[in-house]
Amino acid sequence: MITITAFAQSSKAYLELNTGLSLPVFTYSSNNLESGCFTQPGFTVSAETGIWLYKKWGFSILSGLQLHSVDVGLLGWEKIQADPFLKDLYIRSDPYRIIHIMAGPEYAFQIIDKLELDIQILAGVFFSRTPYQLYKPTYYMVGPEYYEITSSKDISFAYGGGLRLNYAITPCYDLSLKSDLLTSNAAFDFSTSTGIRTEYRTISMVNISVGLVLHLF
Repeated sequence: MITITAFAQSSKAYLELNTGLSLPVFTYSSNNLESGCFTQPGFTVSAETGIWLYKKWGFSILSGLQLHSVDVGLLGWEKIQADPFLKDLYIRSDPYRIIHIMAGPEYAFQIIDKLELDIQILAGVFFSRTPYQLYKPTYYMVGPEYYEITSSKDISFAYGGGLRLNYAITPCYDLSLKSDLLTSNAAFDFSTSTGIRTEYRTISMVNISVGLVLHLF
């Protein structure tokens, strides 16, 4: 995982490019058929830009993509337990895809010489997409050979916060360790034989990345 960041204590603006680990948390990662998504740790890539407005106060805008795979083995097991007529179930699934666009203020703390901690408060939107899934069930009696669940999209309000630890190697370059906690309440619509069904899901994740810091102007 590689992060390239443009940022400077003495500069007025910065640009940041990140890749790293994205960890689903809370109900988004749970294995509950009613509220969970059976998601697993995935990957994140993001870009961020910001400007320092007054002393240690700044404002940042960031956007990123997260992919979280689905634990199809556990999902199939839970569906078998919930359906007494189902003998076995094979599932193929795409990952959940989350695109975020966030903005908010940030504040920089000088911990010791060359070491700085930045704190961000963020708000924005999630562009969420559920996975396309193919089901091949085996019933004790007669049942369909296969069925599919198509992908659904939603745009929802999101909020969270971030921490970034910078260590200055030279006046132009820093090393950074960054972590963000982001969450949103999404509503996904699915077409069924009886009409439109809406499933509500809380999407929460922790993104962690490390990288290189480059000063701008």
